[in-house]
Amino acid sequence: MEENIITQTQIAFHNLNGLINGIAMDGHITKSEFDALKSWCQTHDGLCSIDPFKDFHEEVKEKIRSGVLGSEEIIELQQIIAKYSPLFEEKDQIKADLHFLQGVCYGIMADGDINKYELNLLQKWLTDHDHLKDTYPFNEITAVVKKAIDAGKIEQEEYKYLTKYFLEFLKID
Repeated sequence: MEENIITQTQIAFHNLNGLINGIAMDGHITKSEFDALKSWCQTHDGLCSIDPFKDFHEEVKEKIRSGVLGSEEIIELQQIIAKYSPLFEEKDQIKADLHFLQGVCYGIMADGDINKYELNLLQKWLTDHDHLKDTYPFNEITAVVKKAIDAGKIEQEEYKYLTKYFLEFLKID
């Protein structure tokens, strides 16, 4: 049971790391992105029975409790992530990267908009992590993002397709 909680805390940590990075990609922080962070905190309240997640969760919650979330607070959240990162390392780096990627996709979608700038940054991350290239669903996300970028402009059709695909990816464990 304790190993299961540790695994859940690692997944939650990497998802939040990705969520924060996904939110920060376009340089604008909206109320819906702030709400996504609040939702992450509420969703993971049940994992606060063991340290170090309890302390980590409390620091994150404290940072968003004020109701203000700007670029300074994002930087502070990234510093909290960096501080706790060694405590939530996963033995399987591929899983850690996929959990991070799930968070990034959630962060990109949190404001209800997927723009070309975010997709370019996501594509850079995908390229930098090509050790995942043969791993599902990484290989599919890479193709979906490339297709959207190659289209040149994210029209309603591409937006719907990306949203649908990202939502499917977020369901994967």
